[in-house]
Amino acid sequence: MKPETEKKLRNIKQVSQVMRVICKVLLAFIACGSLAAVGLILAGLGTISLFENTVHLQLSPLTFPVRLALALLVAPMMAVFLKGIYHLHRLFGNYGRGDIFTADSAAQIRQLGITNLLWFGVQVLWGVAVVTISQGSLPTTSPALTFDYGVGAYSISQGHLPTSFQFRSDALIIGAIIIVISWVMEMAAEMREENELTV
Repeated sequence: MKPETEKKLRNIKQVSQVMRVICKVLLAFIACGSLAAVGLILAGLGTISLFENTVHLQLSPLTFPVRLALALLVAPMMAVFLKGIYHLHRLFGNYGRGDIFTADSAAQIRQLGITNLLWFGVQVLWGVAVVTISQGSLPTTSPALTFDYGVGAYSISQGHLPTSFQFRSDALIIGAIIIVISWVMEMAAEMREENELTV
């Protein structure tokens, strides 16, 4: 290996090791934040902001069963976050060992694409939950649910409660593209391994 290539590989390893530590900190932070969020929701303290802070749902007017349902909905959202950071941690672990163009690195990138798809699914789940809660648990004039207008992403009924949501498809598209890129990388890794065996 040329000295210049060795230097580049060494830099990749160093940066990857730093990023791996950051991922570990984020994993711990998200796990603790998830537990705190569940506790605050169950206690009815604060407000949940959804959909890029355009929907604000006050927790105190909600009944305990509704708050319990919201707390259970936090689990898949936090699980998607944890999944994404976990696969980044694994990917940077591979890079830190110098395993860059390998099947496992491609698999971790594929999992990041799947994480994007799951994030879209979680957004849909939250949209259904907010519509259900607002229509079934809150009076028409309830101050528990407020909206920031001007976004153009939500349909509001005459009773000022949401009846439908439009979801941005960027996570869906990005996830699909990442999965295709990971497949290309996996094929390239297999071709490289075949060439090395041939030589």
